[in-house]
Amino acid sequence: MSQVLVLSFLCFTTSIFAGESTIQTILLWPETPPGAKAGDAELSSATATAIQNGSYQVPNGNRHNTRVPSIDVYLPHEEDASGVAMVIFCGGGYGAVCIGVEGMPMQQFLNDKGIAVFMVSYRCSPFNHPIPLWDAQRALRIVRSRAKEFGVDPTKIGAMGFSAGGHEVSTLSVHYDEPFGYQPIDAIDAVSARPDFTCLIYPLISMRKELTHAGSSLHLLGADPSEALRAMLSNDEQVDQQTPPAFLVQGTNDRVVKPENSKRYHEACKQNGVPTKLVLLEGGMHGPALLDGQPTIRNAKDSYADSMVQWINDLLGH
Repeated sequence: MSQVLVLSFLCFTTSIFAGESTIQTILLWPETPPGAKAGDAELSSATATAIQNGSYQVPNGNRHNTRVPSIDVYLPHEEDASGVAMVIFCGGGYGAVCIGVEGMPMQQFLNDKGIAVFMVSYRCSPFNHPIPLWDAQRALRIVRSRAKEFGVDPTKIGAMGFSAGGHEVSTLSVHYDEPFGYQPIDAIDAVSARPDFTCLIYPLISMRKELTHAGSSLHLLGADPSEALRAMLSNDEQVDQQTPPAFLVQGTNDRVVKPENSKRYHEACKQNGVPTKLVLLEGGMHGPALLDGQPTIRNAKDSYADSMVQWINDLLGH
């Protein structure tokens, strides 16, 4: 049996519900993930077995120490489906993946708008670059390769990132076809990993010392990264004409990730003719919140969510 067939065999729908959405969990890698650490092969095998026999339980809340990366799939009701997909990478300073506080409110909102959601549990600390990017590239490729199965248009697949997840998505946006030492393992790796659009929510963009978030930099790059590596992963400096369109949101009072991160990425997109919109929410701080049932950012008096969906629809011609 080929590795592609093995992956398809392991990806089945679990009997778990979130609200009205059935969760389907997909492992990113058919066997041991590339860059695995000691014990990960056994954990991968055990997780695959649990998915196969129906005993796997989707973790609640935020996720720490992810060793077996995966996607949780949440599809809108068939009659509401727009054909648009959003692959979500939550933040956590590259030390955790905050799906509970950031991802789940957004999942419900997007599903209600007819957008299919693919929530990625990617590897971060103790894994350094390029492991998180490998997981992001693989996630986009899996969603695009199985788009028909999910009722998704393969040319309407977006990526959303919160905080450090915004760095993950902006890295994917500028390095989607850069292997960084990765060796392809199956036909999925021939599929494009480029998002068709991105939504960056209070995103970290730069690894430059004067702009970055120190904890995220330490977790991703280690204690003493080279200046060349910092530059390579300062994604505002890597934007070109092929970079996907970007919708950015940041609070003016963000003290965790400097708003200059969003501003520089927005300006780089404009300079390269890439469609972009930057929403600065007055008084907004760092982190998620709900306002009248819609996702927003902490301490903001307005929500960006409806304007984000309108931007997506306008971009895609809906």
